[in-house]
Amino acid sequence: MGDRTQRVLRIAVWGLPLALLLAVILFPQIEIGLTRSFFDAEQSYFPFRVAPLGDFVRKILPIFLFALAAAVAILGVIAAIRHRPILGVGPRVALYLLATLALGPGLVVNVVLKDHWGRPRPSTIAEFSGPNTYVLPFVPSNQCDDNCSFPSGHAALGFWTVAFALLSPPRRRHLSVASALIFGSMVGLARIAQGGHFLSDVLVSGLLVSGLCLWLHQTLIKREVFWPAKKLGSTSL
Repeated sequence: MGDRTQRVLRIAVWGLPLALLLAVILFPQIEIGLTRSFFDAEQSYFPFRVAPLGDFVRKILPIFLFALAAAVAILGVIAAIRHRPILGVGPRVALYLLATLALGPGLVVNVVLKDHWGRPRPSTIAEFSGPNTYVLPFVPSNQCDDNCSFPSGHAALGFWTVAFALLSPPRRRHLSVASALIFGSMVGLARIAQGGHFLSDVLVSGLLVSGLCLWLHQTLIKREVFWPAKKLGSTSL
C-alpha cells in the first residue's frame, strides 16, 4: 500500500474522530441532536432500547466477545504446554489479546472512567425526560454513582476487535482494521440509539482502545519485548 494511501487512512482513523470530538465539545448540540433523532418524544422513550437487535447488542454481544477472550486464553495455555501455536495462537499472541481487553475495556474504560467520572446517560437528562442535566465530555460530574455514560463500555468491547485486526497479514491489515473500526462504531451507534451513550462516549472509547491496541501490538508483537517469537509461536491468528 502506498504512502499516500497510508496517510489518508491515518487521517481517517485518528484525524476524523478527534475533529468530531472537538466539534462536540465546542457544539454540544451535535450529540444531543443525534441522540434526539432516536428518541420518541410522544412516549418519552428510546424505541431501539426494546428492539431485538438493540437487546442483542446490549446483552448478548458482550457474552460472545468474552467467550472469544476465554477461547484465546485456553489456546494460549495449550500452546504454552505444547510449545507450539494452536490455531495460530501462541502465548505471546494470547497475552497481547487478553492484555488489550483487560487494560482497555476493562481497567481504563470501566474501572477508572465509567465508575468514577459521573457523567449521566442521555436517557437520564432533562432533554429526554430525565432528572439530570447534560454534562460535557471530560467534565467530571456527581450525577451518576457508577456504571456511568463516559465512556462507552459496549463500544470499547467492539473496538477491541482492532487488536485482532492488527494481527492480520500486512496486505490485509488496513482493511481488517477498517472493518474492526466500523464494527466498533456500529456497536457504539446502537448504544446511542438506545439512549445509553452520547457520541463523545463512543469516540473516546474508540480512541482509547484503538490507541492501546496499537501500543501493545508494537510492544508485545512487533518488538517482542518479553519473549522471542521463535520460542512463543506465531504472531498471526
